[in-house]
Amino acid sequence: MPPNRRRQQHRGQRQRRQRRYVSGGQGQSFKPGFPMNLFTGRAALATFAAVGVVLMVAGIALAAFLPNTGGDADIDEIPTAPAAEETAAAEPDEEEDAADVIVRNYPAADFVIEPDFELYTATISTAKGDIVIELFADTAPNTVNSFVFLAENRFFDGLVFHRVVENFVIQGGDPLGTGRGGPGYITGDEPNEIRNEAGTIAMAKGAGQPYFGSQFFINLKHNVALDFDTDRGDRFYPFGRVIEGMEVVNAIVEGDVMESVTITRAPNPDAPTPTPEAEEGAESDEEGEEDAEGEEAGDEDAGN
Repeated sequence: MPPNRRRQQHRGQRQRRQRRYVSGGQGQSFKPGFPMNLFTGRAALATFAAVGVVLMVAGIALAAFLPNTGGDADIDEIPTAPAAEETAAAEPDEEEDAADVIVRNYPAADFVIEPDFELYTATISTAKGDIVIELFADTAPNTVNSFVFLAENRFFDGLVFHRVVENFVIQGGDPLGTGRGGPGYITGDEPNEIRNEAGTIAMAKGAGQPYFGSQFFINLKHNVALDFDTDRGDRFYPFGRVIEGMEVVNAIVEGDVMESVTITRAPNPDAPTPTPEAEEGAESDEEGEEDAEGEEAGDEDAGN
């Protein structure tokens, strides 16, 4: 066969071979094998769907077993605390003196303050120094009373600052140390117009709750979103202000211990002066008591 004719025949055979390898359409004679056939037609859709399901299941399983390390808290979120949740009372050890037992569960707070006649400060002692807080008993008597009641019963001694958010707040007062504990009772909000400026102390509470338990926080800056006139959510009402030790507040980290919280009482120089009528009434009461005692003594003599 002449060379030219052989070359023409060879080119024609090559064109026919190429046409036979074109995929799709009628007359297709080439069907690629595994794994290439996974990526054609309906097989491709089924394959991608199967791979997607496998990846999704694997992701869910991985998320379930990985620890939740959390992240930086949003400084605009509220200082949450489920105030209504009760905590178990401390169980004394058999060898422990009853006087050393700290009770951390109460049905209610006894009223232990006299806002008209006394001024109150609280000192939180830590390994980093003391934080001295002036308490606003005249503005928030029920809030201050609950805080003083718990402090004087050593409720806060040994508890930790369980939540510290930089440039936002430090928070403590939870007997569980998890942010989910309380004293066993609740106290209602006492609205005021004191702003949540740096150094003010207020009670933490759950979202939408008008009451609180034992958890409190100290503002590290002016948190406008927590103020009485905010339109961004819950409002928090300060009941005291740091007057000494703000450098200690700024140095607190999560896990630092409140070694003790002590209350100092001082006479209120602006206490109301008893009126003459009140003094006369008091004298009359004393005279009445003396007369009653004299009559009792006379009855005893007569009986003898």
